[in-house]
Amino acid sequence: RGLYGPALAWAGGKRDEPAGQAEATDPRGTRITLAAYDDRPELAETAQVLQQQLEKAGFRVELEVRTYARLESDLLAGKFDAVVASRNMMLDTGDPVSVLVSDYTCDGGYNLSFLCDEKADRLIAAARAETDPAKRQDAAMKAEAAILGTDAEIPLVHLKAVTGVAASVKGTVLDPYERQFVSTGTRR
Repeated sequence: RGLYGPALAWAGGKRDEPAGQAEATDPRGTRITLAAYDDRPELAETAQVLQQQLEKAGFRVELEVRTYARLESDLLAGKFDAVVASRNMMLDTGDPVSVLVSDYTCDGGYNLSFLCDEKADRLIAAARAETDPAKRQDAAMKAEAAILGTDAEIPLVHLKAVTGVAASVKGTVLDPYERQFVSTGTRR
């Protein structure tokens, strides 16, 4: 559920339901091009399952799978109807708002969904202006609901990292951002 996954415990209790999503209709053989990159094999596999589900629903689906380096220029040019992609919403800064600004505003630098929605922009700007961490999270969740209400982004799955550590290893870092597992205090 939502843009922020289950690894962010604070998000679950603050989630607002999106409003304004489109009603399902009969696709009547509508052609769509679905893209995914295979640098992360699970994305190509997810895209294949999604392709089958969409075809069962009545769409005609062309699937494009390439490395991200070969796909990115076409992604940024808007050449696909839908893309199965992965995005760690907290990777770069640990701030719930920074990715909203880059990915979901009219002027966002990495806006692969091409979302340009006045309400989403206004709510993201309000979240960006908030300095209190709890209120900033609340504002980010309101912006998330506005984004999801546009159907520009449809969360499919949140990856769950499972890290095995031998009993003989001490001092590992269990980082929810998956950037660090070993530190200067890690010993065997």
